[in-house]
Amino acid sequence: MDRAWLRFAQKLEYRDPVRLLKDFRKVESRIATSNTPKKIKSLRTNSLREFRELREAAIFCHGMSQRLGQKVFVGKGESQDYDFVASWVTEGKQHLAPVQIKEVVPVDLNSKASVQATVDALTKYVDSDELTVAIHLNRQTSFDPVQLVVPALNIAALWVFAALAADQSVWGLWGNFMESPSGMRFRYPV
Repeated sequence: MDRAWLRFAQKLEYRDPVRLLKDFRKVESRIATSNTPKKIKSLRTNSLREFRELREAAIFCHGMSQRLGQKVFVGKGESQDYDFVASWVTEGKQHLAPVQIKEVVPVDLNSKASVQATVDALTKYVDSDELTVAIHLNRQTSFDPVQLVVPALNIAALWVFAALAADQSVWGLWGNFMESPSGMRFRYPV
């Protein structure tokens, strides 16, 4: 990472993903039983896109926090190459990772979307060797990480995360597919 990017990333406001997710859950609980249109409930409007992306970033960082056993914070700093910056501290040193979220959208939006097709599309990234890609599998389906074929990619890390429970109280996180992947479960904070 070049110095200009590091200076930019260090100045971002980093937020606790647990706090963000608890705030999102309060709103989700209120609108779940309302007559609010599905597009709004699922944050599928242009004006709500920023909130959907922040929620996805917070879920991913919360899962990574559980996996690493330490807090991973969300820094909203979108560019053409990434959606946010993840930050964590080990032994007094701040680590920064640009992260791009890709989404396998619900079946009713695109029945042909898949994790494999999303991974295959990543071959176009030629100058992204420090980028982490996190794929949000946003549909009720099974996912077998052993079946995922990962072509040669020029990225730092590849993860997949998905709700395992219909009420989104339990999530799965699989990766890093650029190394030796493994999976884990984590709970959505309440």
